[in-house]
Amino acid sequence: MIKSILVAVDASPYADAARSHAVALAKQYDARVVGVHVLDVRLLEMPPYLDYTYEGIPLTPMPLEILEGFRSKGDRALTQFREAVEATGVPVDALMEEGVPADTIADLADEHDLVIMGKRGEHARWGTDTLGSIAEGVVRRATTPVLLTEEKPVEVHSLLVLFDGSRPAHLALKMGADVASHCGASVRVLTAGDDLGQAGTVQEEARTYLEAFTLPVTWRVEEGEVVMATLADLEEEPVDLVVMGTRGHSFLRRLVMGSTSEQLMRDVAVPVLLTP
Repeated sequence: MIKSILVAVDASPYADAARSHAVALAKQYDARVVGVHVLDVRLLEMPPYLDYTYEGIPLTPMPLEILEGFRSKGDRALTQFREAVEATGVPVDALMEEGVPADTIADLADEHDLVIMGKRGEHARWGTDTLGSIAEGVVRRATTPVLLTEEKPVEVHSLLVLFDGSRPAHLALKMGADVASHCGASVRVLTAGDDLGQAGTVQEEARTYLEAFTLPVTWRVEEGEVVMATLADLEEEPVDLVVMGTRGHSFLRRLVMGSTSEQLMRDVAVPVLLTP
């Protein structure tokens, strides 16, 4: 059950999308939303001769003054966040923290049921990577489920659960079923592996669990590598949300953070909900 949602706040469209997803889920779960902006203390170590004007902050020889400029920008982002959520009637708090963003968000996540953040942040327009370092760092460290959003929010009417029988996959199945129940969404369960017979046997565990839910569910078992199987499945029948564990095991293609799950986080062009 989701009762408290932590949202990473910055000045990017990805953060706006994260806020929209948080509000939508908070309404379904009667949850509160907490926005956090982390002031990166590593800014103090930046050389003072760099040009920070792209952030709208005048060039200054004093790193501490630069940090205060970023603090003011964070305050504005938090104010906008709070006002936008308050306008929806959802209970909201807003926090300013100092630290290393990925570490700080992951630590704060322990006090909440779900973290929502954009796949990328406010510097996305200067990079080509489809997954930001902060998002990746939070997923690696957090012991709370993390929902990574795209640049534009979407309503969740259908979701795909990747299931390999591992503990994180069971948690993904449990959370996916819960989200689908609250949002009135359909569920598709995909199991991919080298042995179709064994994959089908593993998927029976998911069938047994979902019998208790009155959800529209479809089932797919595919032979081969999970990334390719997932991308092919999504191309054939798109969904609004992919739910997966960060790690997997055994004969099925492993969902080991840093390899398969990281690749899917980057390659899947829809929001991804990851369970540790």
